[in-house]
Amino acid sequence: MTKRNVKMVNLKGQRLANAGSNNQVFDLSKNKEELTIDVRNNDIANILLVNLKDDTNIKIDVGDNSTAKVSVLATESINKINITANVGKQSVLNAYFADFIPGKCKATVDVNLNKENSCCNWLLASLSMNEDNKEFDVSVHHNSVRTFAQIDSYGVCRDKGKLVFSGICHINKGCHGSKAHQNAKIMVFDEISNGIAKPILKIDDNDIEASHAAVVGKINDEHIFYLTSRGLSEDEAKRLITLGYLKPILKGFDDEKVRKQIEQMIEGEK
Repeated sequence: MTKRNVKMVNLKGQRLANAGSNNQVFDLSKNKEELTIDVRNNDIANILLVNLKDDTNIKIDVGDNSTAKVSVLATESINKINITANVGKQSVLNAYFADFIPGKCKATVDVNLNKENSCCNWLLASLSMNEDNKEFDVSVHHNSVRTFAQIDSYGVCRDKGKLVFSGICHINKGCHGSKAHQNAKIMVFDEISNGIAKPILKIDDNDIEASHAAVVGKINDEHIFYLTSRGLSEDEAKRLITLGYLKPILKGFDDEKVRKQIEQMIEGEK
C-alpha cells in the first residue's frame, strides 16, 4: 500500500481525497453540511476529526485493498450527526468515537460492507452525566461474503445522565462466511441515571457466525470502598473508575496531546 497526502477541496462539501499519511487532523468547525473521506484503492488513511457541528453528514468511502483509521473526538454538544461508510474488497475500516462532552449527542452510523472480506471495527466510548442525554445508533450491513464486523460500545452514566446504545448487525442472504459481533456495556453510578443497551442481530443466511452482548449494571460498591480506604474521596474514586472503564478508546488516538485531552475530559477536568 502507498501513503499519500490528504487534500481538501470544496468549501461546502469538504472532500478528503486520496486520504493518507499519519496523524492528519481536521477541524470541522467551518464545515457547513457535509464531509466526504475518500480512501482510494491500495491506500492507507489515518484521520482525526474534531469540532463536529450539528447536522453534519460524514461519508467514508474505503476502496479495495485499503485500510482506513478514522477517529472522531466530540468537543462540544451535538444534537445530530450522521455517519455513513462503504467498505471495499479486502479493506478495513477502524473507527473510533470519543464522546465525553456535556450536553446532548445523537449519532446515527451506518456501515456497508459491500465486497468480499470487507471489515469494520468500531469502538465507541461515551460519558453521560449532569442530565446529559445521549443516543448512539450504530448499524452494520453485511452485503457480501466473508465480511466481518466488531462493534464495541462502552458508556458511563451518573448524576441523572441518560445513555442509549442501539444498532443492528444485518447479515444478508447469500453472505456466507460472514461474522458479526456486538458488545454494548454501560456502567450506571446511581439510581437517578438511565442506561439502555439494545444490540440487535438480523440474520438471513445460515453459514455465518454472530453474537451480541448487552450489559447495564451498577458500579461495584467494593471498588469504591477499596479506593476510598486507600485515601481517595468518593468523587475521586468514581473519576478513577470512569477513566479505567473508558480508557480503551485511547488506542484510537495517536497524538499524545489529544490523548491527554481525552483523559482530562473523562475525569471532568476539561
